[in-house]
Amino acid sequence: MVNMVLGAGSGMGAAVAHELASRGAIIVADINLSSVEALAAAIRGDVTAVQCDITSQRHVDAVFAGVTTLDALVIAAGVSGTQASGRRILDVNLVGYARVLEAAEPLLAKGSVAVCFASQSGYMVPDRPDLFKVLDDPLAPDLIEKLNAFYDVDIAALSYQLSKRGVHRLVRRLAKTWGEKGARILSLSPGINDTPMNRSDEAKNPVMQEMIKASPLGRRGTPQEIAKVTAFLVSEGASLMTGSDVLVDGGMSTILPTNVWDGWFKSAAQ
Repeated sequence: MVNMVLGAGSGMGAAVAHELASRGAIIVADINLSSVEALAAAIRGDVTAVQCDITSQRHVDAVFAGVTTLDALVIAAGVSGTQASGRRILDVNLVGYARVLEAAEPLLAKGSVAVCFASQSGYMVPDRPDLFKVLDDPLAPDLIEKLNAFYDVDIAALSYQLSKRGVHRLVRRLAKTWGEKGARILSLSPGINDTPMNRSDEAKNPVMQEMIKASPLGRRGTPQEIAKVTAFLVSEGASLMTGSDVLVDGGMSTILPTNVWDGWFKSAAQ
């Protein structure tokens, strides 16, 4: 059985790789090959570093080539609202995840488990059954065009939130299929963490610092805290957990605004 962490090049993904290394053979993958090569050298042991852009079917197929069964699969790859366009965010954070999970399905065995990184911000998306009907088919070739009928997908912050809500829903839908093979699948929603990506986001969005101060614990999370929760979720201790999202956000979701999407929906889709 093989463990795999995608998006392991830095931050939470790298911390997860370190935490799971004791489980046995592990593949660490990232769009930045040099970062996971350095990670593999630091971890030592039975570690394989692979380049993978999860928006590329060729890259995803290459990661799974030669793997016969999966133990733990953690998808921590992603881009934020300050790093990319709204379309790129959807392609990486949602479509890419769906692509990886589709490739993993033939390898599932009893005990296999996946943890897909989402975000507390996914809870800021209002319930819209018509929107979710489109969102729930992430591998549709016209996904972006259909979503654009509801809101301007080039608004990166909204596309980021929607991509994370899409991961919540993707995991919930796949739980039955995975369960039939004795496998589990979960999403994990961090809040604001002390990672290079979040520090960059904070510098561009000072309101994030106010959110940290206003949250129940009043601080950022750490990659190590997220990694320890991930390690629990893929362990036997979490054997009854599947199809759900696990918030690991220091309670920040309790103070999130609920009206962010007000005024952004296009009238044609209402």
